[in-house]
Amino acid sequence: MSDTKRGPAALMLLARLDSRRLPGKGLMDLGGRTVLGRAIDRLRRCHQVSDMILATSDRALDDPLQAFAEAEGIGCFRGDAMDVAKRCTDACTEFNLDWFVRICGDSPFADPAVVDQVSQKFLDSGADLATNVYPRSFPIGASAEAVSKAAMQRILSATPDLAYREHVTLYAYEHPTDFSIVSVQPEDSDYEAMSIAVDTPEDLARARRLIALLPDPTTATLADILRLQPQTL
Repeated sequence: MSDTKRGPAALMLLARLDSRRLPGKGLMDLGGRTVLGRAIDRLRRCHQVSDMILATSDRALDDPLQAFAEAEGIGCFRGDAMDVAKRCTDACTEFNLDWFVRICGDSPFADPAVVDQVSQKFLDSGADLATNVYPRSFPIGASAEAVSKAAMQRILSATPDLAYREHVTLYAYEHPTDFSIVSVQPEDSDYEAMSIAVDTPEDLARARRLIALLPDPTTATLADILRLQPQTL
């Protein structure tokens, strides 16, 4: 079904500066570039979807994220801090998107090849949602979900529970008969035990050591990164 018609799309990076475990992590230095900047550099290499939006909260404490997005030349949407599902859906409305690819802003090693794979699966299948986290198959920090705006609207209509809406797609995963979900699996079944996200001070220290080892952090493949990223690095 590769001829499935889909409208405009964007890569949507979700970030805010009041992380409980590592406040301000998105704008922290990672080898001469911010954590978010590293993600953006890598995601600019995506082929299936090229537009990029930083979706953050409408609180004053996240103003620096808007300034960062403007300096990077990418879109920015400000919305509800905790109702992330609504923030994503409202961003789709604001930017006239039919679908989006959800990327966590604490993923400086987000892999463009994986994002392209998930995006292509979404386009080919005509599904509501294409994912590499249901079941968890890729490392934490290399997650990608392609989701239609229509599916997000159905999630919002189905539940007001912030326990679901904070996690965007959780409701769909827990009600799989109500949604068309397709999964992307890696060749290496050990990937899901690994993490390359930056969520704690220890993660940031490990990421800084890893960045120093990579000849080119922007073009390194996921396999290159994971080869240099034992969890004790």
